[in-house]
Amino acid sequence: MKRKNTRGRKGKTTAKLQISEDPQQKENPGHRTCWSDSDEPQSKFVNFDSERAANFNEDEPKYFESVLRVHKSVVSLVATADGRRMFCSGTVIDHVGEKTWILTSATLVRKPTTQFEVYRQDNIKIEVNLHNEQTATGSLEMCDLHYNIAIVTIEYPGSMVLLPAVGLNNLPKYYSLQPRPVIALGRDVDSKAFLVKCGKLVRKNIELDCKELVVCMCDITKDFVGGPVMDSQKRFLGITYSYEKTALYLPVEVAARCINYFKKERTIPWLRIRGQALHTLALDVLESLSSKFDTPPSGILIDKICDMSTENCGGIEVGDIISKLDGDALYSVAQFTAMFLDKKEAAMDTLNTVILEAIVQRPMDKTSFVAKLNVQEVASDEHDNSIQNRWMHWKRSGYNE
Repeated sequence: MKRKNTRGRKGKTTAKLQISEDPQQKENPGHRTCWSDSDEPQSKFVNFDSERAANFNEDEPKYFESVLRVHKSVVSLVATADGRRMFCSGTVIDHVGEKTWILTSATLVRKPTTQFEVYRQDNIKIEVNLHNEQTATGSLEMCDLHYNIAIVTIEYPGSMVLLPAVGLNNLPKYYSLQPRPVIALGRDVDSKAFLVKCGKLVRKNIELDCKELVVCMCDITKDFVGGPVMDSQKRFLGITYSYEKTALYLPVEVAARCINYFKKERTIPWLRIRGQALHTLALDVLESLSSKFDTPPSGILIDKICDMSTENCGGIEVGDIISKLDGDALYSVAQFTAMFLDKKEAAMDTLNTVILEAIVQRPMDKTSFVAKLNVQEVASDEHDNSIQNRWMHWKRSGYNE
């Protein structure tokens, strides 16, 4: 059966839906690996390509449970505004009152001509396509262009059972430093088929300004953007952002804290100190830094500081290395961000200034010192476009039609 191209059509949206007891299985031609939700054996692939994905029956049985565990939680989202049609995948992450929360990429609602604006709820229509081929009307609950995340909500009968929430739990310490196999998941915007693509987590630097992102060597299509990255232990690792040769994703520890903070404050703080993990630097840079100290340094190399007083940032300067925060060794920018977001959330319940103690190494004069960082100033609710994360241009990324 040949699938018609329907990307140019406008789909109908309904607020209340009936559950289909016997969704039809669809074929999906082309270059992607698609898994069709049906009453057939759950490992069945449509147009399976052994060079591009795992065979759950033979090659990678460890992925089977991970995929089955979350397939009902993975949706496709279509946003229309100004005659444009934008689409992403998304993951059901929570049920708040009568609303089901879906985590996706802010690319879904970002205006294509600017890095700093999104469409408002009253200027955009969002359609959410579910695993049972039903459609719900979505509302934009939250959007943050700094972390490039958005929350779309729907009201759906029986959603707590029919649309299970995927837990956003912390990963084991140093998890992202070890290369390991992972899977990217998504849902096709046209056929609604479940998409699966295998890859490998790697330690690699990226060109984008958001250094919290982790790199997965996984050649995905744009339907995957906004969807989850999982491992064989059924862990949610993060949310996919890019599909050009590699799948960059925002780690779960950052996404979870952003959402928790938003629920309390209806905003998300930005860090006014930015850095890069030393292990992602080029070897010649690492060698130069190591030559300044008796033992090789480790931690976060600071490369940008917003306008803060010396007192609030503890005297830290661009080019310094923060090796520890409150006694914990730093190994990634995601960990660095998560620690500040934790402290910022804790600071909401106290009138006292919250301080983080940092162990700092300064390559310029080969010294080390202790810095006191004012959490409320470093993790600020006052957003500044000069330190906003930069994402790939929409035309290069191809998220819009």
